[in-house]
Amino acid sequence: MRRPDTLLYGIEDIPPARFAFGLALQQVAFLGALLAVPAFFARSAGMDQAAFLNLAACGLIYSAVALLLQAWGRFGIGAGIFLPVQGTTSVLPVLALGLAHSGLGGGFGMFAVSGLSMILFSFVIKRLRAIFTVEVAGLAMLLIGAGIGIIGLNLIFSTQGAAGPQPERVAVAGATLAVMVACNVWGRGGLKFFATVTGLGFGLVLATAGGLLTDVDIAAFEGAAVLHLPVLQQFGWHFEMEALVPAIITGFSLSLTSMGVQTVAQRFNDADFKRPDLDSVGRGVRAEGIAQIFASLINAMPMAASGGAASLALASGCTSRHLAIWTAGLLFLIALCPKVIVAWMIVPPEVLGALFLFLSSFATIGGIQMIGSRMLDNRRSLAIGIALLVGISYGDIHDQLERMFPGAHYVAFSQFALALTTAVALQALFRFGIRRKTRQSFAVADTHFEDMIAFVEAQGKLWGARHEAVKRAELASWQAFELLRDSNLLAPGAEAIELETQQDEYNLTIFIRYRGTLPVLATHPPSHDEMLDDGDAPQRMAGYLINRLADNARTRMAGSQAELKLDFRD
Repeated sequence: MRRPDTLLYGIEDIPPARFAFGLALQQVAFLGALLAVPAFFARSAGMDQAAFLNLAACGLIYSAVALLLQAWGRFGIGAGIFLPVQGTTSVLPVLALGLAHSGLGGGFGMFAVSGLSMILFSFVIKRLRAIFTVEVAGLAMLLIGAGIGIIGLNLIFSTQGAAGPQPERVAVAGATLAVMVACNVWGRGGLKFFATVTGLGFGLVLATAGGLLTDVDIAAFEGAAVLHLPVLQQFGWHFEMEALVPAIITGFSLSLTSMGVQTVAQRFNDADFKRPDLDSVGRGVRAEGIAQIFASLINAMPMAASGGAASLALASGCTSRHLAIWTAGLLFLIALCPKVIVAWMIVPPEVLGALFLFLSSFATIGGIQMIGSRMLDNRRSLAIGIALLVGISYGDIHDQLERMFPGAHYVAFSQFALALTTAVALQALFRFGIRRKTRQSFAVADTHFEDMIAFVEAQGKLWGARHEAVKRAELASWQAFELLRDSNLLAPGAEAIELETQQDEYNLTIFIRYRGTLPVLATHPPSHDEMLDDGDAPQRMAGYLINRLADNARTRMAGSQAELKLDFRD
């Protein structure tokens, strides 16, 4: 793993205490803004202010535990990265079912089932390597960025009960965004590190000066207690049979979300990223499942892995997992301070919208780059293209889906979940009919460079291989073909050379078979003098180039048939 140039502190680096505290405060400011989900549920369930503040406090405690488990990365638990969780609407159907049948205790109790399903699912993730491909991970990254950006634009241009967007609110959002961009692009040192919190502070000052905070907001802040110990399990805990299937589906959806966000985090942390490390992803999903069981026990609303927090870590230049200790500590502390929780809830939406819009660009562009790094055939293009269109049109189709298909809301609860589920399902469907091996014979006398390139390129698209690996395979194959055609290695009467391609999740392998003798794959090129005086030097140079282009090259004889095996790491 090579640290990207945009990061000052990578996963294992330990930032100085003054930076770690400021970066943790920046993360907490972002995560606190996402308490809108429990606030929405509290209003719909008719909770009073005290019950909501207690629900929010338990959620912050759970969030801190989940963050520490994820960063731990020991004994098969946690991916060993900095990856917070955030509020999600995916858990609301389970809570609603519990509320309808036996009260909230049943809903919170069933979150333990969701957590258990995540733990079980984490052990089979590695088998999904052929389905959860790099392009699917890129789609997840793109959707995360687009989703954050859409939320930001909606917050900025919300009407606030007026006939249309208010110019002064849009101006505050624009100024807030401008400060964040200026600090991130042209800032140095601490100013660049704390671009988002600097922009948030500037936006809050503007919003306060412009009178965007209402008297109700100020009264709610002044009336909140400074310190208060939250009541754990305030709604009770019991098993609700009616919510069993929805709880299991919710666990699967959250696992899929975690897979996508963890892949985003891996991409942010590795300049040489090639494919998701599904072993690490499985440990990460396991940690979230355990944390969700803990959330069930204390009556906290479970959350989903936060793509926004991962983008914020990239934007600030620090993805150190040691930052989890500082962030978790602040979350624990704020869980005891209702006044801070209320302060979060009254931050003007245009200020938060600017933050979300700023963060969305990092994940969106990263997702496009990941998809573009692979060669896609029609199957893969259809899977990604249809899923992307489903995600883009989510606002227009999700209501119809829920009416047409019972239980669809457990998958279509968010743009991200619906599109990613569609992509994975289509990838699995399109696996049928794909041959793991493809052979083609090329006539020695009539084959041209374009024929060889077209064959190898088609195989690369079929398997979604990296452009760089396929280009090397094309050049090595043609170099071998020319070597065999222009030397005495082919047996008399041999008129064709057979190419066989074989692909797995790690390598593109090309077998070149023919009747004749084996070439010499030199490990060192011939000297200038040898190229001039030795008639066999050009053959050794060709063998050397083949050896250099392939990550691994081997030759063997099988009777009268010679075989050249070339491996290219994908």
